[in-house]
Amino acid sequence: MEGRYGRVLAAPHVRSLVGASVLARIPLGIAAIALVLFVQHATGSYATAGAVAAAYAGSAAVLAIGMARLIDRRGQTTVLLVALVVSSAGMIALLVFGLSGAPGPVLALCAVAIGALPPVTGCLRPLWPELLGTDVELTTAAYALDAILIEVAFVIGPLLTGILVALFSPQVPLIVGLVLVNAGTLWFASTTPSRRWRADPGRSPHLLGALASPGLRTLLLGAVGMGCCFGTLEIGLAGYGNDQGIAGLAGMLIALQAIGSSIAGLWYGANAERIGSIDRGLLLLLGALPLSVAVLAVAPGLWAVVPLALLSGCVIAPLSAAQNLLAGALAPRGAVTEAFTWITTSLVVGIAAGNAVGGALVDATSWRVAVLAGAAAASVAAVATFARRRTLVVVASAGADAADPNGAALNAAVAPTRLAD
Repeated sequence: MEGRYGRVLAAPHVRSLVGASVLARIPLGIAAIALVLFVQHATGSYATAGAVAAAYAGSAAVLAIGMARLIDRRGQTTVLLVALVVSSAGMIALLVFGLSGAPGPVLALCAVAIGALPPVTGCLRPLWPELLGTDVELTTAAYALDAILIEVAFVIGPLLTGILVALFSPQVPLIVGLVLVNAGTLWFASTTPSRRWRADPGRSPHLLGALASPGLRTLLLGAVGMGCCFGTLEIGLAGYGNDQGIAGLAGMLIALQAIGSSIAGLWYGANAERIGSIDRGLLLLLGALPLSVAVLAVAPGLWAVVPLALLSGCVIAPLSAAQNLLAGALAPRGAVTEAFTWITTSLVVGIAAGNAVGGALVDATSWRVAVLAGAAAASVAAVATFARRRTLVVVASAGADAADPNGAALNAAVAPTRLAD
């Protein structure tokens, strides 16, 4: 395991890109909760804070796709820098207007601009084939590492936010996030692979962009279901914590999930071939997801919930890595950045929907019903993905690989992978 990841990190430019991406991603874990805390403190209204957070989330989802399409056409550098300026200006404006007592609609407009956070994650993923060549093992390990880094960002971000709010004030986490995203984005954009990256000039002119790929649309079913599952589970665990009368229990259980995800992600990156081809692995992981979550609903006590929370996280990073490997291989020519971005956006939309449904179910019934609803959403996604499994088949083409160096290694990693009927 160490050898494979060591070879990934030893490749030229990888350590700089990984370090820069970590700095740029931590603000993603800070933004959502820090925005709510700051706006509520500034206005005294949770309703206003929720509206501002919703404006940020909606803007981020829409702008991410638009920026990805621009990157696929113009390259990474200009888009990253313009996005950084817009997002930073929005954050500075939010801090100034919030501390000045501006009304909610003004703060919501600032949050819309903040949603233009530089898409460093979407920029890193297309670089892996260029950085690692056609080595299937290293490419798989790289995507597993990428999934783990996201988990790390979403553990460090909220934890850092809580510490800074407790020690200082609600605006400090936003300022720290602003510094980190600027440092990380500028570092990432200055690297040679990012500056030189260009998409395939023979891209399809299809108006749907990356969504023209049936296989990508199939992957999005899984991503939305995965998001719904974990969005509902988050609320269910919060309800469980309230029932137990233990403050912060939900946060601890979600952190355990992240630990389980990281451990499993490390194993998957070094041993993915043991569970078969990438598409077969994707189907197995999607099938395991609802089972790993449903057992939480029947846990007899906290002594059982703790290890089961750790277990439920073991699917996340491997499933994310498999999704991204296939997304890169199934993306239409010249739309690889957009393909990766659609996966992330679908996951976020699913989480938002899961949060809403989970909240209603906890209020109306119990936390157990909310957890089971999350497992049901994952089950539906798994069945739908299995029904469309033929769209996940990647047929390698030497000519296509030569014309599309950004996708060559990914095609090699998953093709041929036809599943039996």
